[in-house]
Parts: sequence; structure tokens; C-alpha cells
Amino acid sequence: MTVRTAIESILYNLACQHATAAENASKIGNHEEELSSSIQTIILAAACMEAFTNEEAIEILKEEFYRYDKGLIDVHCRPFTQARGHPRLEDKWCEVTNRISNKQFDKGKEPFQGFQRLVELRNEILHYKGVSAPPVPSQWEDVQGSVTPDRAKFTAKAAQDAVTSIRGMLQKFHTLTGTQLPEWVR
Repeated sequence: MTVRTAIESILYNLACQHATAAENASKIGNHEEELSSSIQTIILAAACMEAFTNEEAIEILKEEFYRYDKGLIDVHCRPFTQARGHPRLEDKWCEVTNRISNKQFDKGKEPFQGFQRLVELRNEILHYKGVSAPPVPSQWEDVQGSVTPDRAKFTAKAAQDAVTSIRGMLQKFHTLTGTQLPEWVR
């Protein structure tokens, strides 16, 4: 017998909690808390998406998953002539979905576009370079003048978009694969 922790549902719930905290902080003008909660939402949302697709890949690839995840084989367990490296998160979602259903996400439409924005924001956080850039106009009535470009990106709206992305991708995945949406998706 084996067991596992369904960490994707925990990550999803945490992302939702932090998105709500970002929205509440924005409403009262606590922009430091909004920034902190938004960054946490984005990281947790992307982690949820990775945990979910990894679990699906393990389910279909079994022991071959680890070779796939290292970029040594494709999702049909055929070896590559040259290792491609670890598959990008977006590629995992497309390849695993296609393997299960022979159907594809439309990369030019929602929810995939929102998912790509989520991954881009996550990458900006996790691979932060700290490069100076020209300021941008503030989007808040209580903050006059300009703010840093990073500050303008990591907002309550970005947090809400991250959660919307999770829901949209999970719903589309389950539509494409003909499986039931998990109960933990609200």
C-alpha cells in the first residue's frame, strides 16, 4: 500500500487565501501587504500547477516519469536523441494533456494565456535580477507619482489573475480529458 499528500490542493487553498489577503490589503491602501500577498499567491499558484501536472504525469507514465521530467524521453516514453533538459511547466501541461486525451490546449487563448502570464511572473520572482528600470505611473489613488515596474506588476489583480488561471486550466484540463474536476477547486 502507498499513500501521498495531495499537496496541490493545499497549495491551491493557500494561493486563494493570499489572493484574498492581497485584495483586502489593496482596499485599505496597505501596498506592502498587497505586494507580499501577491508574490506569495503567484508562487503558490505556480507550485500548485506544477504539483498537479506532475501527479497526472506520474499517473500515466509511472516509473518513466522521472526520465520524462529530466528531459530524456517524451510523454510517449520514446527516448530523445539528445536530452532536452527539464520540460518547461507550460510544456508539461500540454504534453501530459495530449498524452491523456489526444487533445491540445489552445495556446493563443484563455486559460492558457493567463497560465503563461502566471509562469512569467513566477519566473520573475524566483529568478529575480534586481535590474533598475524607469519608474511607471502609480495605479493607486493614494500613491502619487511613480512606482517601480516590479511594484506595478505584483498587485492584488495579479494575485486574482493567478487564482483565475489555476481554475481555468484545471477546468479546461478536465474538459479535454473527460475527467471530473477535483472537489478542492472552488
